[in-house]
Amino acid sequence: MTIEESRKLNEFITAGFFRRILALFYDSLLVIGIIVCFLLLITFLFDKTFEAPLEIFFLQITYIFIGTVFFTYFWKVNNGQTLGMQVWKIKVVHESGKLLSIKTLLARSFYGLIFNSLFGINYLYIFFNKEKKSLNDVLSKTKVVKTN
Repeated sequence: MTIEESRKLNEFITAGFFRRILALFYDSLLVIGIIVCFLLLITFLFDKTFEAPLEIFFLQITYIFIGTVFFTYFWKVNNGQTLGMQVWKIKVVHESGKLLSIKTLLARSFYGLIFNSLFGINYLYIFFNKEKKSLNDVLSKTKVVKTN
């Protein structure tokens, strides 16, 4: 990375709470659609509903896997943006300006899952952080910035 690119990265304006929540809402609709298609496919292929505790647990793990793959894939392939982030003109970047690695993106997804499961403290933290970073941003050394 050149010095000029580093300066441009530092000039990015950090995305606020509402843009991030609205992008997450858009992406959630997409993930729910993918999960519903998955459930229809599984139900059609096995010709039964999943009611046993082990089957329900398998489905719950699959939902987490689908969400993680969705976000990690789009962040890596789409230059730090999911489809919802493209609409709201925000993207994920590494703090240091280097390219986002799969390891960093998986860590960001994992931390996001954990902290969002705890009553959304991941996004509430944005209000208390002067850099407008969520907890998963802090731990994965990323930030969400506005694009042009």
